[in-house]
Amino acid sequence: MLAQLTSRESLERAIDETANDINTIYFPFSIRGFLEESFPESPIRVFVYPARGPRKYWFMIKDNEHINFRPYCMLAQTAGTTLERREFYDCIREFRVRAFGALDSNRAHLIIGKEELVKAYTCLMRNVVCDLEESNLNLELFYMDEKQCRRALNDSQPESALPDGYYFDEVDPLMEGDIINNTWQHAKDGDLEQTIAKLVRLPSICVRHNGTPVAFEMVDPAGFLNNQFVFPEHRRKGIGAAVESKLTQRCVRFVGIIHT
Repeated sequence: MLAQLTSRESLERAIDETANDINTIYFPFSIRGFLEESFPESPIRVFVYPARGPRKYWFMIKDNEHINFRPYCMLAQTAGTTLERREFYDCIREFRVRAFGALDSNRAHLIIGKEELVKAYTCLMRNVVCDLEESNLNLELFYMDEKQCRRALNDSQPESALPDGYYFDEVDPLMEGDIINNTWQHAKDGDLEQTIAKLVRLPSICVRHNGTPVAFEMVDPAGFLNNQFVFPEHRRKGIGAAVESKLTQRCVRFVGIIHT
């Protein structure tokens, strides 16, 4: 029922098919990075339904080299299609078998997708995994459209302002990776190595005060900004907004505008 996209041609076509659909926003950058080997620490596998014709459902598993026990799984439904529960459940069952080796696998993983799809996935898992443990991270996604991306590239836009004594700088991945990783409340074994890999390979930014990093943000291999953090004593000064704006500009220049 599901088809796994393995050839370069099929994956390049998948980038085009998902780039302009907000429902599949996690897919194009992940696939592009996989093809370009820009983040080899997180290989992906992509599955689609139906095997032929216009795609309706998209599934992706992203393994993390340093976090072997916790892969990321992305679920998506193409805009304009109708969710049919029985059909979607059949797809989930096959995805589970092909991604984890068994429908009732208890391997921990993070599910990312629209709430309706994640709830359907979780509902099915409650019936097949006897010792299922759930934790809802209540994540929300904010995105920029093409017009906003082009505005971010406009050199005439004013530089993000920082208070006196603060300045933008690069993060030292090896020396400061643990500082960033330790601010993430969900960090587990292997996350430090994964954080360092993100800092080495993908855009990031920090703000310093007296030479010490006091705010920072980085990018996930799926293409979204994550782990923005400002130490409490430096908050309410507009530093978080400045970090986000600066990193957004870097990302748009780094990736380019993929929407056509």
